[in-house]
Amino acid sequence: MAQKTDEDWKKTLTPEQFHVLREHGTERAGTSPLNFEKRSGTFSCAACGQPLFTSDTKFESGTGWPSFFKPIDGAHRDDDG
Repeated sequence: MAQKTDEDWKKTLTPEQFHVLREHGTERAGTSPLNFEKRSGTFSCAACGQPLFTSDTKFESGTGWPSFFKPIDGAHRDDDG
């Protein structure tokens, strides 16, 4: 599979997602709607859709960002996207 270019990513990600996922940026603390997400389910990568965390591993860390204490088995980091 061919790697996506930055222009390809910009077509599929929001500007904030692009900044965080492709430019190693971060959201401002306390601004993520996922902080307040309470429904059961799976949190997946915004870029590739890979499942990363389940809601039963989410906790309030007090940091201002969604926090999880365990990734889904097999979830991994892929720097090449």
